[in-house]
Amino acid sequence: MYDHRSAPTPDRSAPRGCDSGAPSARLTRRVLIGTAAGAVLSGCLQNRAEARRTDTKEHIERIVRKMTIADKTAQLFMIGAAGTSMSSSFHDLLTDLQPGGVICFAPNVGTAPQLCAFAKAIHGSNPAIPPLLAVDQEGGPVSRIAGDPAPGAVELGKQTDAAVRQRARERAEFLAGFGFDVNFAPVADVAYKPTSSMATRSFGADPDLVAAKVHDFVRGSRAGGLAGAAKHFPGHGRTSTDSHLTLPEVKLSLHVWKKTDSRPFAAAVAAGVEMVMVGHLCYPKWEAGPTSLSRIAVSALREGLAFDGVVVTDDLGMGALRGIDPFKVVDRAIHAGVDLLLYASQPAPIGELVKHLRRRIERNAALERRIDDSVRRILTMKARRFDLAAPKGEDSHR
Repeated sequence: MYDHRSAPTPDRSAPRGCDSGAPSARLTRRVLIGTAAGAVLSGCLQNRAEARRTDTKEHIERIVRKMTIADKTAQLFMIGAAGTSMSSSFHDLLTDLQPGGVICFAPNVGTAPQLCAFAKAIHGSNPAIPPLLAVDQEGGPVSRIAGDPAPGAVELGKQTDAAVRQRARERAEFLAGFGFDVNFAPVADVAYKPTSSMATRSFGADPDLVAAKVHDFVRGSRAGGLAGAAKHFPGHGRTSTDSHLTLPEVKLSLHVWKKTDSRPFAAAVAAGVEMVMVGHLCYPKWEAGPTSLSRIAVSALREGLAFDGVVVTDDLGMGALRGIDPFKVVDRAIHAGVDLLLYASQPAPIGELVKHLRRRIERNAALERRIDDSVRRILTMKARRFDLAAPKGEDSHR
């Protein structure tokens, strides 16, 4: 919906043909033949794309049928990296747990060769279904890796749409060059006031401007070969409270949200964003409790904005959730419909959290069917990055 500025303009200087203004017979035949050939080629390309989607879907179904409950459960967790290179202890954790993803922060970034080798080792910890390797590289105040060719969102918000696409592509290529698969960006929050907690991380104070920049940023990132994650759904920009410390409250009705703060997220979805990160926010006019654990919030994303990609939480070890038992956090997030649980920090041993969810699934066939949907979404995203292989074993469906 945000591509209208790049629509081609008619060529009004083209010759009009004979004096009567009618095109010649030769030109008419040429145009007709060319149009027909173009239609055939377009149809062939569409058929091939549809065939590839069908093949991928069938391949993923075969993989899911071969996965054990333990395999599936682990895919729902993204954990923090340890060190700047693959230690024996971290290697043992990855090979034992086989999580769906790993996230790197500044302490995990050594030299360029070290980072490339670390990324390769992380991917190699599960050759059949490699973990996604993620980073928070927004630019500006949230930068983990030096040398980023693109500025932060505040500066990008002042640039043209074409410039935003180009800078986003350059950043994506920069990160993909190290081996990253996902960048947790762009910030789709609207920073309405200078006191907003997102004032230094947002594209701007106007929902339509932010929507346009988000749309072009997502397009640029995808062109650069990197998956993105629009954040912090349903919107962190109206509050000055930092969710790293406590749970912010946003007194916004669903009706008003649809007309305002939803627009940048809708733009991200329209541009094909692969992930949306749900923030730790309290929208009391929607539901009590954090939106990251809210079925209403996830429904607003799935049904309201027609998003069919991966829904990831913000870090589940943040201060906003400090008052909730970490095992209940897992239960509530899964019940809400979240696909990927992010643990940059650990409020409880990660192995115990994974075992807790696995035991619940083992006792509940309906819950297994529920998480199968999440596993399919995660594997669909991974299939764009890796050649996935089914685990060895019998079909796990009951």
